[in-house]
Amino acid sequence: MSRVLELVSELRARVEQLEKQVFPCGPNDLSPPEPKPRKGRKPKLETDEVLKRRMHLTSWLEQNWPRLSVALQKAESSGDPSEAIAAFVAAKTQGIPGVAQPPFYHAPEKYEEELGKFLGSARFHGNPRNLAAAMAGLPELCWKRSFDICSAHPYKGGQMLEAYWDYMRRNFPDRLRELEEARTELDVKIVLARSRTADPLYLHFKENPDKVKEWLEEGKPKPASL
Repeated sequence: MSRVLELVSELRARVEQLEKQVFPCGPNDLSPPEPKPRKGRKPKLETDEVLKRRMHLTSWLEQNWPRLSVALQKAESSGDPSEAIAAFVAAKTQGIPGVAQPPFYHAPEKYEEELGKFLGSARFHGNPRNLAAAMAGLPELCWKRSFDICSAHPYKGGQMLEAYWDYMRRNFPDRLRELEEARTELDVKIVLARSRTADPLYLHFKENPDKVKEWLEEGKPKPASL
């Protein structure tokens, strides 16, 4: 019996020695560390807020795109954003008003300089969603920072009806030209069958060939006087 007690005592001594080697500061040494506070300044505008603003602004821009696109193209070519600013102001009363919109919508004239910088950056490409991405973060963020945040989180919402024509112009210019020349529903089906694509809007056209001409007519660019 004394030999057994002696062995137990030796084992305990060995265990204590091993614990000291593995846990030099005690058994709690490997416990999860306390979370460290995030370094740096708090963001001027949280990403979720930028993306929410982008979503609302995109909807409004696309709903008014037949008129706004004309003024924006002129502003991009001339380097003078003042005509585009006037078009934004007019769209709020003469076009479809926006709901839950960001600061840019409520006072676009305050951001003429940032709009001009964006239009001169070669990032517009006539795309209302690019414009919304750049303007969503104003005034807390510059247009470039806002654009970069939104680019990292692509907007996947469907196109508004009024933006169908311009979307086809940018993505399927040959098919758009042929669709405008089509006379019958059968002509429309034949034209759409020429492209194999998984593009959601294009597939929507294929599913509704009887409405395609009407949809495209709705989104054609219109001078500001119309």
